[in-house]
Amino acid sequence: MAPETTLELTREQIARQLDKEAQRRLGIDAKELVRRYKAGELKDCGKVADLLALTSLLAEDDPLFAAA
Repeated sequence: MAPETTLELTREQIARQLDKEAQRRLGIDAKELVRRYKAGELKDCGKVADLLALTSLLAEDDPLFAAA
């Protein structure tokens, strides 16, 4: 059995990864990704499910959610 590994990310690292991957995959920034998701405007959530999961690691009052 492989040893258990824990990965810790700062808020800035999470936001940077969200921005980078949302831009690469959809041509939008992280704020727009969250806004579209909350508005039900994402066509295929499966393509960005990992990014949406990352957003759950942020505080509910995070500035990333302000546009949503």
